[in-house]
Amino acid sequence: MGIEPSDSTGTETADKSAVKQVADTALPLEVGSLAVGQDGHIEHSADDRPLSFRFSACGVEFEADLASKAAPLRLRANLGKLPYSAESPDGRRLARLVMAATDRLCRGHILLSPDQDMLLEGELNPPSPRTPVNVIAAAVTLILEFKPYLDLLAEAVSVRPPPRLPLSKDATAPAET
Repeated sequence: MGIEPSDSTGTETADKSAVKQVADTALPLEVGSLAVGQDGHIEHSADDRPLSFRFSACGVEFEADLASKAAPLRLRANLGKLPYSAESPDGRRLARLVMAATDRLCRGHILLSPDQDMLLEGELNPPSPRTPVNVIAAAVTLILEFKPYLDLLAEAVSVRPPPRLPLSKDATAPAET
């Protein structure tokens, strides 16, 4: 029982190993340039496929996508509900001020949905080549631009009115003369 030498005569080009296919791919490897083939092996892909991924940063769950190889990276996040006026009038007012201030940002904003969800939306073109590192760096750049607003928004929605002290029995009784 020994190790048999591989048969290099045959369909060498049709049966390239996944490692060989990746090794023959021009570097750097851009996002979306590798795919799992029908046979389950990794292969180079020249197709322009969309890429989507999720991640968490600054306590927020983000969704990211690249619609094509030339499209900008788009980030989205649901930051939660706007506080009700009865729940926290000051928190609601402050949250609205923070959302309005994001209109000054060049690469995105925080909007209010019809369901009163605060939605972060931003986009940025990653540098070329679109390697995983460059795509993640673009996502981090966007998050850092939003970070001060995220911090302010977190403080705004946590604002609660001071608790009302119950009136004492004496305070409700009419004064005697």
